[in-house]
Amino acid sequence: MDFQNKKVCIIGYGKSGQAAAERLLAAGAVVKVSEGNNVGAGRDLPVRSNKIQFESGGHTADFCCDSDMIVVSPGVHLDIPAIEEARKKDIPVISEIELAFLFFSKPIIAVTGTNGKTTTATLIGEMLKSARLRAVVAGNIGLPLVSIDDSSLDYVVAEVSSYQLETIDRFRPHIAVLLNLTPDHMDRYKTMEAYTEAKKRIFMNQTPDDVCIYNHDDDLVREALSDVVSKRAPFSRKEALDSGLFVNQGFAVRLNENVADAVFNAAEVRIKGGHNLENALAAASAALCCGVPYADIAGTLREFPGVEHRIEFVRSVNGVDFFNDSKATNPDSTVVALKALSRGNNIVLILGGRDKGTSLKEMCDTVKSSAKSVVLIGEASDRFEWELKERGFSQVHRSASLEDAVKLSFSMSSSGDSVLLSPACASFDMFKDFEDRGRAFKGIVNGL
Repeated sequence: MDFQNKKVCIIGYGKSGQAAAERLLAAGAVVKVSEGNNVGAGRDLPVRSNKIQFESGGHTADFCCDSDMIVVSPGVHLDIPAIEEARKKDIPVISEIELAFLFFSKPIIAVTGTNGKTTTATLIGEMLKSARLRAVVAGNIGLPLVSIDDSSLDYVVAEVSSYQLETIDRFRPHIAVLLNLTPDHMDRYKTMEAYTEAKKRIFMNQTPDDVCIYNHDDDLVREALSDVVSKRAPFSRKEALDSGLFVNQGFAVRLNENVADAVFNAAEVRIKGGHNLENALAAASAALCCGVPYADIAGTLREFPGVEHRIEFVRSVNGVDFFNDSKATNPDSTVVALKALSRGNNIVLILGGRDKGTSLKEMCDTVKSSAKSVVLIGEASDRFEWELKERGFSQVHRSASLEDAVKLSFSMSSSGDSVLLSPACASFDMFKDFEDRGRAFKGIVNGL
């Protein structure tokens, strides 16, 4: 698309908004920015900020709708008056990943799902690189997709969220991966059906020449594929499959002329847990579609240590192990972490943050069988304490800050225990994002 002299308004000016502004300015667009927070017009703007018209403290319809196109950042709700007015005027409203796609020429491997996106996308990137394919991992993982120049690449691997998928139009991954579907972001979607519909959009522009990789073991995922037209490549750790990748006698295998070829040994996957075996199967499925040899897939899985902020071991102090699972922003992620680390009731769990309004039943049940005590922080403390005690778990404590929570957790721990930060909540009540929260936790632990 030719952006020369096209008027584009960017709503929301975080990392993706700033990257979009830089890309559009370089393409000759006339850029304006609407930022919801109250900031000075000269703060956090790109180097060429003198070319940008800027408003802050809200999004006004008059400012935003004097545009040929609107690029909306993931954290901005689509029901704000400025966006509703733009749609009435037939002004295209697109996401940053849609904008990136308009510049791309190389195939995209896109990964979505409720949990495991970062690990799976990172694994795919490492597998491609091990086979000497040129690839970069970007998107919701930290590096905005629109900041990528794909001219020297073979593949772009993108972690994409439901928020980003809401406003795609032509975005079409050659390989699309759907890992799992569990309730998340219920403060935004209100129903599981609405959340699922947003996730399903990852497949909406695929053709029969593209590939749909999906978790056969997840009932909601299978149901979401009713109208997918791309080639299906399921994976399963529980059932033998006629096609795709599945676990058989401890090996991940795929059928080749009715003979089961072993792709990797499940016992050799360095990152442990059933959820990580599913992530490994998904990543290996994508790598196989790109022609990556079995040896490179297996070697990557033997060596890959995991991603930062996902059940990340920090250090051991007086026999107490500290784990940073700040990326657990929903209760299902916390359940995964508890099950991965539990050896009886040996965990002191730090929970809380900004509540997403999801059910806490399964998490509370898992806490009862895995945790010796819980320390609550943040806005969600009232509901979390009520739910835990209502379901029969009484060892609940509160702290005013993460630092106090870490110190209290340590004081209640004995040698052989684990202190786990796995908040089951968003971070925005106390931190910039989950990465900021995780690094703060590690800094506190390393200072003990």
